[in-house]
Amino acid sequence: MTCRMVFGKKYMEEEFDERGFKAVIQEGMTLAAIPNLGDYIPQIASLDLQGLTKRMKAVSKVFDAFFEKIIDEHVQSKDENRTKDFVDVMLSFLGSEETEYKIDREHIKAIILLDILLILHLQQQ
Repeated sequence: MTCRMVFGKKYMEEEFDERGFKAVIQEGMTLAAIPNLGDYIPQIASLDLQGLTKRMKAVSKVFDAFFEKIIDEHVQSKDENRTKDFVDVMLSFLGSEETEYKIDREHIKAIILLDILLILHLQQQ
């Protein structure tokens, strides 16, 4: 249901990653909550002793690839009769001169991620 609200269609678990949407979201949330020794001792941060940086980069690549796929599908869509979803609204700001802020694909992907995390958080309560 979350995918339909934000992306305009339902995506299967396998389309996100072989681990599935829920597993990757949970891993991202877990990685965000784990204390990183490098944050407390900057001299050892580059060593990545806990392997958190490597795992975060892997999760980040999965999210980035998925969001790029979604944005590309919306940009290439020629169906004028379909209902606009959240991504369509965000893409309408792309390159817009209406505001002083410049919106690009990276901003859209970040907003989509925050939206998904907020929806999932509210569903758990």
